[in-house]
Amino acid sequence: MLDVLREGGFAPSDIIEACVQACANSDVHTRNEVLRHLAALGCYREVLEIDAFDIEKDAAHHEHVNRALVRNVERGPTADSMARLPPPGAPEVVLLGRSNVGKSSLANALLGRRALAPASPVPGRTRRFCFYDVDVPQTAGFRLVDVPGAGFAVDNVTQALEGKKAGTAIGKVDSWRSLVLRYLDVRESLRVVLQLVDARRCLDATLPEADLATLETVAGSEAIKSGRAAHVLVLTKGDKLSSAESTRAVESLKAAAAGVYGGASPSVVLTAATARPPVGRSDAWRAVLSGLGYL
Repeated sequence: MLDVLREGGFAPSDIIEACVQACANSDVHTRNEVLRHLAALGCYREVLEIDAFDIEKDAAHHEHVNRALVRNVERGPTADSMARLPPPGAPEVVLLGRSNVGKSSLANALLGRRALAPASPVPGRTRRFCFYDVDVPQTAGFRLVDVPGAGFAVDNVTQALEGKKAGTAIGKVDSWRSLVLRYLDVRESLRVVLQLVDARRCLDATLPEADLATLETVAGSEAIKSGRAAHVLVLTKGDKLSSAESTRAVESLKAAAAGVYGGASPSVVLTAATARPPVGRSDAWRAVLSGLGYL
């Protein structure tokens, strides 16, 4: 079966499926060889299926998974207002969250690039909409959109999201939050909202006001209410927590989201983007691809 994959160019679906199933019990070297050839064929679904097995995963495994998912990434345009946004085109996946929550780090981890999206320990460094064109094999691809952080230096997050003045301390941040809400409501190409929440803020029974307000705003946006986009909750900085704390953070966020939605919670993914290899990257990819209709 592996010989057929080695020939490249094409492999029958039954051979590919047999190779996938064999990987559940194969040695690391053989499995990585299968992953390498599947990645070359653009078989990202099958690669993710193998990745979901309870198996040993070395650095080569993660590299093959990344190559199967991302053929190429290019920096796209930037914009500081709705009027300057590029025309709608490829489906968009937006990264939304408080400043310093790890949006740029997650973008780099998802795309397998170390410094494509500039990350900084100083909150509020992202001041513009930044677009990244992502080429996923056998699909129309998508645009990843990194937006300015929400909630930094904002006293009343709900008012800021609605574009209302809550005091002079808000300054330019208020207009940014209003801009983000406007983007969610009218951007026709938006398909997935990845709302990032610092896992360390979810250890209490009550979600911090800023994150809860953002959750409520996303849930109430036209993108979500109309079914145009999927809402995915991404816990960041999971490597800062113990296993028990991670479980508690996930359950706390699920409970808060279920309360907002009045029922089932959106998907919750636990990540640690700066870990090596990044934790939760494949889970985040599955959520993104599912929201795009590619999985």
